[in-house]
Amino acid sequence: MDIQWLKTFVSTAQHENFRRAAEQLFLSQPTVTMHIKRLEETLAISLFERRGRNVYLSNAGRRFLPYAQAMIDNFEMGIHDLESWRQGYKSKITIAVSPLIAASTLPTIVRKFLKAHSNIEVSIDVMESVEIGEAVSHGYADIGLSRMQASQKGVITRKLREDPVILVVPHDGIESESGPPIMLETLLQNHMILTHNHPEYWDGLLNEIHMKYPRIRTMTVSQVYITKRFIEEGLGISFLPRSTVMRELIEGRVLEVYTDEIKMPTASTYMIQQSETEEVKAIMSFILDYYGH
Repeated sequence: MDIQWLKTFVSTAQHENFRRAAEQLFLSQPTVTMHIKRLEETLAISLFERRGRNVYLSNAGRRFLPYAQAMIDNFEMGIHDLESWRQGYKSKITIAVSPLIAASTLPTIVRKFLKAHSNIEVSIDVMESVEIGEAVSHGYADIGLSRMQASQKGVITRKLREDPVILVVPHDGIESESGPPIMLETLLQNHMILTHNHPEYWDGLLNEIHMKYPRIRTMTVSQVYITKRFIEEGLGISFLPRSTVMRELIEGRVLEVYTDEIKMPTASTYMIQQSETEEVKAIMSFILDYYGH
């Protein structure tokens, strides 16, 4: 049985159309038809029912589909493992990480880790913080770096850093120290608040702001790096962890505005783990060292 026949079968089952399966697999339509015919001959059963231009899985096809997918997955895992072995890797570790951490602190950690452990393959899986605890809990990732605590049972969450949240506004040619005081009320009258770029503090913060300024305008922008660009372009203001805007503050692209009208939250970075394999212990030491633990 040819693995390509199985891939053709799975693709055809997904699209219910030979032409679309051929386009996905970069094959000719007659080749797709031939693969299905060969597979059906090998199994001695029809896997599809033909109705006009479309094809539909037969009862036998529906029964066989999960096994075909499993065989493809196992084949590709074997190829990947063999290639890793050929490259000299003896083990592997998967890190689930939020987009912000992946773009800021993780490159330094991974660079130092690989220099010391060149025989360990590192796989980076970037996902939203809310998904990281589940990824570690289900074994899809060995360790996670997240901006929120994990709620899943059986995982260990450790706080790595607590970061003050600050009010960040467009520069607008104003000098924060020499210019006139910038009032929060004035900012809220003239700018939208760009919200929910952090998974933990926004709901409570918005409730407090709404109590004092019920007519604020908001726009959800889920990623910090997009929020910063919007602020630079004068599209709004936001409350961001200070460490995420240090470069922009130093370069004068945005301003930090101090206010005592609301209680500022803090933002935290967490390490999430379930088991302590030798690979996990190794990467943990570099993570903890980076964050000063």
